Amino acid sequence: MSETYLYLFIGICIAIVVWGIIRLERVYQYPFFMVTIFLSFILPQAIALVNDSFGLVVSQAALQRVLLYSCMCTGMCWIGYQYKPNSKWLAKLDIPIDQRKLSIAGILLIGTGYLCNLLLSRITIQTAANGNWTGPATILYFFGDLIYIGLAIFLLQAVSRPNVINILLVIIAAYPILQAIIISGRRQPTMTFLITIGLSLFIVKRYIPPRWVFIIGIILAAYIIPVLGQLRGGFWTLVFNGDWQTVASSSQHGLNSVTEGKILELRNAALIMDAAEQLNKYGYGTGFWDSIVFQFVPGQIVGFDIKESLQFKLGTFGDLQNLYGYTVHNGTTTTGIGDSFMEFGYFGCVTFALIGFLFKNLWISTIYRGSVFSSILYIGLITPAMLGITHGIGRFCQEFIFQTGALFLVTYFSRQKKVTLIHF
Repeated sequence: MSETYLYLFIGICIAIVVWGIIRLERVYQYPFFMVTIFLSFILPQAIALVNDSFGLVVSQAALQRVLLYSCMCTGMCWIGYQYKPNSKWLAKLDIPIDQRKLSIAGILLIGTGYLCNLLLSRITIQTAANGNWTGPATILYFFGDLIYIGLAIFLLQAVSRPNVINILLVIIAAYPILQAIIISGRRQPTMTFLITIGLSLFIVKRYIPPRWVFIIGIILAAYIIPVLGQLRGGFWTLVFNGDWQTVASSSQHGLNSVTEGKILELRNAALIMDAAEQLNKYGYGTGFWDSIVFQFVPGQIVGFDIKESLQFKLGTFGDLQNLYGYTVHNGTTTTGIGDSFMEFGYFGCVTFALIGFLFKNLWISTIYRGSVFSSILYIGLITPAMLGITHGIGRFCQEFIFQTGALFLVTYFSRQKKVTLIHF
């Protein structure tokens, strides 16, 4: 039965890929970019679990559950996107923008991002027992991401009006991001940077690369994601030196390390789901709330006791050791498959549909109504949506609040009154 669910998962993914490739503009829409992560991140791990020669912990019942639920989550990405957008939401997103004020806001965002990154480089980074950052570093890192919003603003303006000032501002915004990509070899900035460029070209000029680019990109992602995690900045050193043989062998080794299945995020998800089912212990959304409190309530200011009191902490992490003798490895995640099930059981897959409905509204507002606000928010939320698969829905909730909050302030400052909507 596990293999049947695996083939069903592959079939659903392929169907959504075909749906996107038939009409190329769909490659920038929610179901397509989500399925690229299901294929490149989840599928190799699913194959590893099915072919688990190590026999590490996961029972057949838990394996079948996580594979079936993966099918449901993938399908919900497409189903949620099929609903008609909300006309009231679309009207509220039609916000007239003063481009001069928007540029000023973008400069402030970039300046804040640079300042946070500078301070981050000069403090001692504290880590928790699980290896995650804690303390002031998390705040500085989070607000350092404002630079991505600034990049989106000026890249859209540069594509629309390619003058010296706009291009220079794009270069200034892109510089620390390229440093993170090339020197540190970080995967999230790489993905965000490429998405921002591609979507800016499409929103303004309706430019789309050929189909083969996306097909090859999906295949290569399964190799590149693991090797970037292993080599970090060394990956780009090999690329710039033209050492393609080492790149190819490292990529194959990285994929093999996943398919061998010694450390898998999907195994984390399978066991968390199994524990929740056995104990009938679900969070009912409190886990998402806990992640929001963790990110936005500064314990250094309000006190860690108060911060702890605001969290429910109904998760099953502590039960994994008792039930299976298993501990989630440092640096790994529970995935959106795991944390959504942990909150609502099988109904948790609806969270992927709800996010899809949000993206449908933003897409219509961006492409057919020319909303500047929606354009920037759409670009900013794609990476968090994909991180919703790899890191968890709680991570998407954090990023959604951050992105919309920052853009609300930008829009409030840049808004025009009683004028026609300005299109990029």
